[in-house]
Amino acid sequence: MKKKSSASLGTIIILFLALAMSGCGRDSTAETQIQDATPQKVVSVTLETLAPADLAETFTLPATLEAWEDLTLAAEIAGPVRFIGPREGDRVAKDEVILRIDSEAREADLAKAKAEFEVRQSHLNRMTRLRDEQIVSPQEYEDARRNFEVARSALRSAEVALGKSVLRSPVAGIVDRLMVDRGEFVSEGTPVAEVVKVDRLQAVVEVPEKDVHFLHVNQDVDVVSARITGDAGELMRGKLFYLAFKADPVTRTFRAKVSVDNAEGRLRPGMILRVRFLRQEFRHVVAVPLYAVMERGGGTLAFVEDNGVARVRPVVTGSVIGDRVIILQGLDVGEKLIVRGQQLLEDGTAVTVGSN
Repeated sequence: MKKKSSASLGTIIILFLALAMSGCGRDSTAETQIQDATPQKVVSVTLETLAPADLAETFTLPATLEAWEDLTLAAEIAGPVRFIGPREGDRVAKDEVILRIDSEAREADLAKAKAEFEVRQSHLNRMTRLRDEQIVSPQEYEDARRNFEVARSALRSAEVALGKSVLRSPVAGIVDRLMVDRGEFVSEGTPVAEVVKVDRLQAVVEVPEKDVHFLHVNQDVDVVSARITGDAGELMRGKLFYLAFKADPVTRTFRAKVSVDNAEGRLRPGMILRVRFLRQEFRHVVAVPLYAVMERGGGTLAFVEDNGVARVRPVVTGSVIGDRVIILQGLDVGEKLIVRGQQLLEDGTAVTVGSN
């Protein structure tokens, strides 16, 4: 009787264990099915198809405008200023009269010298005929010739003095300053006026040593006028016409000069400009936005889209030009570079192309 009871108890235990194991199997299968049903992560990205491009690397330096010619004119003779033509700020043509210094006295001296010359010339002509007829002695003829030469020299001196009494502008420009007034007595060598040639100006630039090797005389450059406001200044073209061979011993920079057309007179000497020089050009290169390249794990990489999946590309970068960087290795023309959403990606992440 006891043996039968023990057999029944063993059968019950076996059945209980079977039911427990069956329940655990169903729970594991259900959990696997739930995991399989979880949707895969998909990231929305923006693409840029890589194409070859031509880029120019430039550098910009400040420059100070100077007059093409800035002339200080001085009196060549002493005397009172009898006439002043233009006022300060007036434009003058080349050889235009600016002022006259005691020109009336010089004109009188010239008239006197001219009259004396004519008398001596007439006397010499008469003495020449008499000499040919052997009526006068050679000494008399020689005295007449000598007196004629003296009169001619005096006439020439009077003409030069009258010319020096009239101060003319040697260039077309602007009378920037008058240093004397009408009626004022000036000595020989006294500065009397400043004339500035402004239809063409020169922009003076100090070029750092690291950039001077990229410059050459007759190189075309961009010149940008400075603005007090945030707006970009006017863009003009200039030409590099001078480049110092040796550096300034203090600043270690090389002085360069750029000619700037100023026919309309909008620019003035002393203004500050910016001059943009070409450092080097790149032809048919792959360049990508700076923000499309990332640093991860001690390396530089980018992501491309390949059949709906993001693929990582280790890259080697070159020069940065504006907001783009040249790719030396790692990306090829025609690939679809991911330029937005790449921060969320890993190699193999599913992607969908969103709107820009």
